[in-house]
Amino acid sequence: MGLNETLIVFRFPAGSEALNPQSQSALALTVTQPLLQGAGVSVNVASILIARLQTERSYFQLKDSVQDRVRGVIQAYWSVVFARTDVWAKRQQVEQGAAAHARAEARKKAGLGSTGDVAQAQVALSNFRAALVTAEATLLQNEDILRNILGWPPTEPERIVPVTPPSAIRIDPKWDEILALASEMRPDLIELNLVLEADEQNLRVARNQTLPKLDAAMSYQWNGLEGIAPSGDRLSVSSGPFANWSLGVNFSVPLGLRQGRANLRNAELVLVSDKANLEQARHHALHALAGNLRNLAQYYEQYIAFRETRSAARVNLEQQIADFRAGRSILLNVLQAITDWGNAVSSEAQSLAQYNVELANLEEQTGTILESHGVRFMEERFASIGPLGRLAKRRLYPLGSAPGPNAERYPDSGGPPDKDLDNDRPSLNEPPPKQPPAAQQVPLQNTQPRSRMAATLGALRIDLSSPVKENEFK
Repeated sequence: MGLNETLIVFRFPAGSEALNPQSQSALALTVTQPLLQGAGVSVNVASILIARLQTERSYFQLKDSVQDRVRGVIQAYWSVVFARTDVWAKRQQVEQGAAAHARAEARKKAGLGSTGDVAQAQVALSNFRAALVTAEATLLQNEDILRNILGWPPTEPERIVPVTPPSAIRIDPKWDEILALASEMRPDLIELNLVLEADEQNLRVARNQTLPKLDAAMSYQWNGLEGIAPSGDRLSVSSGPFANWSLGVNFSVPLGLRQGRANLRNAELVLVSDKANLEQARHHALHALAGNLRNLAQYYEQYIAFRETRSAARVNLEQQIADFRAGRSILLNVLQAITDWGNAVSSEAQSLAQYNVELANLEEQTGTILESHGVRFMEERFASIGPLGRLAKRRLYPLGSAPGPNAERYPDSGGPPDKDLDNDRPSLNEPPPKQPPAAQQVPLQNTQPRSRMAATLGALRIDLSSPVKENEFK
């Protein structure tokens, strides 16, 4: 549809025309209605829908990256917790090894030991010290990784002291519920659905472009005339009486429609390719979830086994110490018991940290890690974005409600999780107990139950105010 107005002024030599000068005006209205190519509401609004879908895709891409960042923070946090426990265990091995070495030297001076015993104790002590250096370096590296992901400078704070113990409560998710949750909440799957919606719009446009161009055209023109007569009078005729109009049909079609058909075929192939990408992403998500569940079971069973190993290793170590003092055992048994006990402590802490990291991985794979950690996006509060748009499942959010505080998820134990390990430290310099101690509670156990993945939960706690001696890890 078009509206056009023109004005033409003519000037002639004197006596040559009745009106001089004369002005010819015209107001024309033209209406064109596509009947085949370009016809229909869906084709004409396709570009608007595609732009909206691209906006929603960028939102879910952002959400996916934020999910990965939250999971990275959790993984780095538990890595620091494990590294601190590993350093503690290696320090105990060094202390136990030093005590064993000192006792071997004393026995040699008293004529009760040999040079081989002293050398054997020295070898074990040197190995313990080397392992401690490696553990301290790993702790410093893990702390730096956590600083980096949190945006902190590499030198501040000087030490990171975690105060949240890892959870030792077994989670047993139901497979069908996990699959349903992932299909609804994973941002990457939602984004691929949006891509398919955009492809369908492009296909609709491409299919329409293969049709012949058939347009109904109508025009109506109002003509007017104005000028000065030879008598000097000014004459003006309105445009109403001198109107003309036309009505017709314009038809055109390129020979072969090669370009339109090529674009249509390309749109069809893109749609098929993106459908295959979506199916592949679903297949990958299915196997990733299955791997998460297997890893959860594996790490938890390893944690239980290493917990029992640590309890038995401590009993064995104290018994070997008592037998060595009484002359019923050789030094090699004591050194092996020290090694087994320290390795059991580290292995237990590592398996528990891996279990907690895998819980975060499972939340990321199901797309619920942001909701479970209290990270909210305003768009999702009203369910106004996503493949279903306003047809999605309604959420009962009042119009003016603001997000409330997060529920407590990571409790504050009042100190680093490794502080309770001092109660489980045997010593060569102390007399053995009269009876072997019973298996103690897990030193890194979480005493509060873990909330469900879809709940709104709190954040990891890090105590940065605790003073740390400069040479603490030197």
